[in-house]
Amino acid sequence: MPIMKAPISLLAVTSAILGGSNGKSLRSSSPASYGTIGRSDYILQTGYVVGNGKVGAIPFGPPGADKINLNVDSLWSGGPFEVANYTGGNPSSPRYDALPEIRDRIFQNGTGGIAPLLGNGNYYGSNRVLGNLTVMFGGVESYTEYQRTLDLSDGVHRTKFSIGNNSTELEASVFCSYPDQVCVYHLGSDEQLPTITVNIENLLVEQSLLESSCERGILRHSGITQTGPPQGMKYAAVARVDPESVVTTCSREGSLQITTRKKELTIVVSAETNYDQKAGNEESGWSFKGEDPASIVDMTSSAAISKGYTRLLEHHINDYKNLTGDFSLQLPDTSSSKHKETAELIQNYTYDGPGNPFLENLLFDYARHLLISSSRENSLPANLQGRWTELLNPSWGADYHANINIQMNYWLADQTGLAETQHALWNYMEDTWVPRGTETAQLLYNASGWVTHNEMNIFGFTAMKDVAGWANYPAAAAWMMQHVWDNFEYTQDVTWLEKQGYPLIKGVAEFWVSSLQEDKFFNDGSLVVNPCNSPETGPTTFGCAHYQQLIHQLFNSVLAAQKFLSKPDTKFVDAITSSLNQLDTGLHFASWGGLKEWKLPEAYGYDNKSTHRHLSHLNGWYPGYSISSFANGYTNTTIQNAVKETLISRGMGNAEDANAGWAKVWRAACWARLNDTQRAYSELRYAIDENFVGNGLSMYWGSQPPFQIDANFGFAGAVLSMLVVDMPLAYGSEAKNRTVVLGPAIPAEWGNGKVMGLRLRGGGIVDFSWDGKGVVNKVKILSRGKERRKVHLVNMEGDHLADI
Repeated sequence: MPIMKAPISLLAVTSAILGGSNGKSLRSSSPASYGTIGRSDYILQTGYVVGNGKVGAIPFGPPGADKINLNVDSLWSGGPFEVANYTGGNPSSPRYDALPEIRDRIFQNGTGGIAPLLGNGNYYGSNRVLGNLTVMFGGVESYTEYQRTLDLSDGVHRTKFSIGNNSTELEASVFCSYPDQVCVYHLGSDEQLPTITVNIENLLVEQSLLESSCERGILRHSGITQTGPPQGMKYAAVARVDPESVVTTCSREGSLQITTRKKELTIVVSAETNYDQKAGNEESGWSFKGEDPASIVDMTSSAAISKGYTRLLEHHINDYKNLTGDFSLQLPDTSSSKHKETAELIQNYTYDGPGNPFLENLLFDYARHLLISSSRENSLPANLQGRWTELLNPSWGADYHANINIQMNYWLADQTGLAETQHALWNYMEDTWVPRGTETAQLLYNASGWVTHNEMNIFGFTAMKDVAGWANYPAAAAWMMQHVWDNFEYTQDVTWLEKQGYPLIKGVAEFWVSSLQEDKFFNDGSLVVNPCNSPETGPTTFGCAHYQQLIHQLFNSVLAAQKFLSKPDTKFVDAITSSLNQLDTGLHFASWGGLKEWKLPEAYGYDNKSTHRHLSHLNGWYPGYSISSFANGYTNTTIQNAVKETLISRGMGNAEDANAGWAKVWRAACWARLNDTQRAYSELRYAIDENFVGNGLSMYWGSQPPFQIDANFGFAGAVLSMLVVDMPLAYGSEAKNRTVVLGPAIPAEWGNGKVMGLRLRGGGIVDFSWDGKGVVNKVKILSRGKERRKVHLVNMEGDHLADI
């Protein structure tokens, strides 16, 4: 085999200088394929994905016919770009006059309806694909020694192959740089490169809505989602090469043809829309419209190409490694899987087999890569498909569902040092949910504060849609405030708490203080939500366990935040304290041994055993802590047994209503908090077997499309729940110290592994390892954090390991 020359060896040297690979790479010996245009069971089942938060990319196609699927976070149909008077689903006049009758009927009959409050999803829109960058070159009639990898240590996608009787070697590298805001395609060879043709295509869009232009070293692609009125969303992309190192001409078809005597070529791609998240408020006319993206992508791509490939790569890897940081999970490679193809590992993985710690570790690391790639401070948060779609109308619009999905996307952030990725989430809520959600609270509930429901777009849709079982979910924001408070607990960033975190929490708490009702069904003096229904199941009723648990946590967060604020919110604290003292906390037991999902008497027939995909009334067990911590459930056998019976009833997460991966990993996490290693690991293996496909992404209907990313993120969250139990104490708790359990559910198959850089509440950071049975036996404290009470670190055998 010929010796690799400058461009490839330069890449290897640069990677080595910056830290190199730890061997955790997704790998394949065959190209990612697309198949029939517009089908979702090819590229998202075979391609490895990269991104910088704003732009997502999926390299695919055979050598000589490279394509890179491109997505921009804000490229959406619908909203004010489709209709001038878009209201975010809010009605034109108040509807809260219907609430007293709705509530009375529910208290009288136990159940009722909410028809007067329902809205519609007109002009809701959908996330949509930008197009493909195509890189075509000849001389590749056949190729050998093909290998593509996605290195999870640096976030770079690399494709290597030989052509011409193995006499010429080429390597194509793709990454999306956050510091330079471009995606980069680099082609290197040990021979002079052939003539290369570059284009940006989208065959799904009506061609009259697209414009392409070509000039020396630059290919422009722009479009508009509709001609209007109103004028649709504008989007633009630029592919740029260094005109000083190549000769470029424009073909009659508008493609960029590149000729060079060099052995390497770099193409940078910048893409943007005229969506402006900061313009989603009354002062801006709810327009969400910003400046024309053409000049932005021109400047961004020009600045990037001037830096050259080596500097672009260095900037990207430094940024990527800064985020991945000092956190590392190291499970044993018991089956010598390091150099095997990822698709082979997943195909051979069976639920009833021994597991594969290397693959499980790989999928955990992949989840961190996916979060880094789809959620950064200047982007929108990760949606139902992260940052990757190849369709104009993906399933569920690739939007934001907030009754488990967007929450699960961020389960892994705080504990693995990726808190920075959540800035996109906080900004999105502040800019798009709060302004319209304040209107929604007033128009539908005559309430203070702000509220949103289950399905959200990027245009401030905070109202109900038109199907009660899905639409009636005003608890969405309360659940999200758990993430806001958790972020502070782990980072101890008081400045952020005062500026952004606490105002978000307070706004949601204000809504619930003004919305709770005295229970007139049981007349027990408690405060309950009316109306409510458990997410996507059950009746419209009052006192749904899920809501009560979330509000319990929310009010605790308000009170716990006060000692960190420069000016305590005394008057509001009094209102919260009064409501919390009366609040039904949503912990009730069913006669068959499980937890009740509704406060209604069982005679109404709604609290029988169920295999429903959601575990909504276990939210206070996991990922929350209203039950597991505030009610002392982690040490209370009565509660533990009820949670166990509920989980047994719910089954494995493959009932008729769904065979979704997120349902399985949620169950795994709940079992882990019960310290049930066997069942937690069993559910984790079942999710891989049923829902994960050859490229490591998770599908919704078993292994069948659509792709839905929450199970990828939730998988990492479930692993973390097997590694540690770290819960806050209730506000005002008399306990002087807090206990963190290390290794509550580590299987023996992970024996002699370790985790490094794990974050704890209060700001502590620890490394720890475990023996061949999964029992933690060594702890190293890297940071003691800022928590005012002492934290005891123990393992599952009750051994005291350390204090922080």
